[in-house]
Amino acid sequence: MALLKKEQKISIAAVALILILSVVLYFNSLNNSFHLDDYPAIVENPYIRNLSDTSLLLKGIQSHMGNFRALPTLSFAINYHYHGLDVFGYHLVNLMFHILSGILVYFISRNLLERDRRGLEGAPAGGMGDGTLPLFSILCALLFISHPLQVNTVTYIAQRHEGLLGFFYLLSLFLFMKGSLTRGWKRALLLLGSGFSLFCSIFSKEVGFTAPFVLILFDLLFLCKNKGDLRKRFKIYLPLLLILYLFFLFKGGLLRHLFSESRGWLWTPWENLLTQSNVIIQYIRLLFLPLPGWLNVDHDFQISKALFEYPTFASFGALLLLLALAILLIKKGRMISFAILFFFIVLAPSSSFIPLWDVMMEYRLYLSVFSYSLILSTGFLSLDRVLNRRFTRKMARGGVWGLSILLLSLYSLTTIERNRVFRDEVTLWEDAAKKSPNKMRVRHNLGRAYFERGWIDEAIREGEMALALSYHLYSRDSLKFVFNLLGSAYFVKGETDKAFLRFHQSLEIDPNFPPPHYNLSCFHAQNNEKKMLIHHLRKAISLNREYRERVRVEKIFDPFRNEKEFKEIME
Repeated sequence: MALLKKEQKISIAAVALILILSVVLYFNSLNNSFHLDDYPAIVENPYIRNLSDTSLLLKGIQSHMGNFRALPTLSFAINYHYHGLDVFGYHLVNLMFHILSGILVYFISRNLLERDRRGLEGAPAGGMGDGTLPLFSILCALLFISHPLQVNTVTYIAQRHEGLLGFFYLLSLFLFMKGSLTRGWKRALLLLGSGFSLFCSIFSKEVGFTAPFVLILFDLLFLCKNKGDLRKRFKIYLPLLLILYLFFLFKGGLLRHLFSESRGWLWTPWENLLTQSNVIIQYIRLLFLPLPGWLNVDHDFQISKALFEYPTFASFGALLLLLALAILLIKKGRMISFAILFFFIVLAPSSSFIPLWDVMMEYRLYLSVFSYSLILSTGFLSLDRVLNRRFTRKMARGGVWGLSILLLSLYSLTTIERNRVFRDEVTLWEDAAKKSPNKMRVRHNLGRAYFERGWIDEAIREGEMALALSYHLYSRDSLKFVFNLLGSAYFVKGETDKAFLRFHQSLEIDPNFPPPHYNLSCFHAQNNEKKMLIHHLRKAISLNREYRERVRVEKIFDPFRNEKEFKEIME
């Protein structure tokens, strides 16, 4: 009973530390502005405007990733119902899920360390029986919470996809672990909860389809005792995986993405695999050394064309060695093996042979930080054991925990500073422009941020720079945003001929792009050209009903409000 109370106290202390550190780290981000994907996902998303309109919400969910990511969309609808466009509520929900994930990391890492106890037998005082394991589990959770890479998921609101995925992914693993320790109806209930959490992770983001591999990996490394157990497991797992992944391939649209859309790619799946070997090495570098100068919301990454080129060959070889290390450590270093294989599994959908326009994005590392934290806390635990053999317990403990606190402090300070970078669109994209000066999207987003501030000359400068960098574009479709930005900026500046040209260049790329239609209606209203005003306004509102509200308050349309055709559009 006394031991149970001690365990409960340790767990309560761990949860309290996770909660306090999370609030301290992210308190300065709760009023940060919307960014990039936040606009289509929240600000400009008509499907989340009315929570009671189920059919509208379902239409919005189905139109985005074919039902996947349904839970984040639903959560945004709930947020909008209670908070409108007040960013505080959205940030608070993101932070809440990050805290819950941190708590799960504590319990999962503690469970793993306890199961790996046999591999640490014979450790001297300070190794196993004096409360060391819970301390290193707390360290694992605090590393996960404080790592600067997590800002990309917690502070960047639209990446709630990653936050919800991470929470349900970890919850599924935790419940599976707990279920493996129990019997009877409790076991069935826990395993059912694990399965339900797994499907919630799938409907948060497609990476959830990799969760069964992690559960199987845990089973094989920590539960199976002999070859007979392995044979029994495979008889169960293979049919389940076959059904699940056939669903993924067809319903998830992966086969369609790989074949029917492959003609639109500018690089092959093989080139993507080569490129991702370099990307993963950069990810590992950021995990171990998240220096402020290396952190970037939008990396500019070169596509690799051949295996035998630098640094692709070295990166590819290093990753193969890392995988070989994970296999070699299966018996004597299960924790490290589990962490390395977990890292590769969760990155497989975004960092393998499937080409994605965004080659490298830091928010994809949210779950991978758990692998890193597990490896690091296990390393500190091993260091504690080694130092205990050579020095006094007090000196050993002081050295290990002094180093741990120093690392947590550095991560925490970097996270707080990174949240300042995410304060608004200008600070974020000025930082990105310093690190990716030749990326068109960065220049366009910085120009748009300047335009929203009313800094028109600066907006034009960045827009023209984006246009000059269009050779970096993966898709010509992206140019329509640049042309529309330049048209808007020139229109405000009074250079109407240039504005007219840019708006029409935008529509040449995409005739159904609503913003230039709306902007051209303003242009023609200013020039008292009713026929063209009506044409473009009707088109804009038919494509996006949100423009109707803007028209109601825009004074430039006042001379036309009593016109019959104008009233018909506004009805």
